[in-house]
Amino acid sequence: MRIRGIEPRSVPWEAQTICSFELPVAENISDLSERENYVLLVVLRRIKSEFNFAAVQFSMRIVGLTGGIGSGKSTVSNLFKAHGFPVVDADVVARNVLKKGSGGWRKVVAAFGDEILLPNGEVDRPKLGQIVFNDPDKRQLLNRLLAPYISSGILLEVFKLWMKGYKIIVLDVPLLFEAKMDKWTKPIIVVWVDPDTQLQRLMGRDGTTAEDAKSRINAQMPLDLKRTKADIVIDNSGSLEDLKEHFREVLVHVRKPLTWTEFGLSRDGALVAFVSILFGVILCRKAL
Repeated sequence: MRIRGIEPRSVPWEAQTICSFELPVAENISDLSERENYVLLVVLRRIKSEFNFAAVQFSMRIVGLTGGIGSGKSTVSNLFKAHGFPVVDADVVARNVLKKGSGGWRKVVAAFGDEILLPNGEVDRPKLGQIVFNDPDKRQLLNRLLAPYISSGILLEVFKLWMKGYKIIVLDVPLLFEAKMDKWTKPIIVVWVDPDTQLQRLMGRDGTTAEDAKSRINAQMPLDLKRTKADIVIDNSGSLEDLKEHFREVLVHVRKPLTWTEFGLSRDGALVAFVSILFGVILCRKAL
């Protein structure tokens, strides 16, 4: 496992904090109507133009978790959950935005046709995946159609966790770098595995041929490139026990106390600052 020095980055996010804007209330992004989705996207664009999202990046520690297909990222994600860390799973958000009747569902059906639908009207995800994995242009089209909905869904989940007062959360995004969401996170953890092990695990897990497995692996950014962009690299080429040992080392870094900047911009920090200012004003008024 490789760990770089972890220091704050003053990089703005792609989207901004929701601040005082009034948004539709929903448990997840698929519960929003087409009009509400539009309102949410407009609000995010407006915020992006008016605020520096570095403030939100430091409002709590957002750990970026990524890897490649068959690398074991989901296992690491489950380890974080087992240790009490809330995890925002981009795959879950993506499934929600493709639910029947949602804005994302309508756009995808319009672009790819009814042949990607199951008899109940839901998207046949394996069939859609097979189409886009073998066609880079269609894969880019799908990403372009769903990116606004997925980004909005992730931001909504992050905001809800911020409102609950969490100081550290994990953002589990397979395409963290490709979607430029690495700007949202610090530290960035990449779950790496050697190519042969990755291929064998994928074939064993999904029951695919070597050719199909290689096609799916090649559709993603190479793991060797991802590891150069990481703050922490977990080598998952060994056993599950080896992985758990590496994970314990990662926890030491993730659990480091928040910096003053991170605490000051957290929900509790904002409350402390407000009470301190109010108390100071009262004392000044009495002194006068």
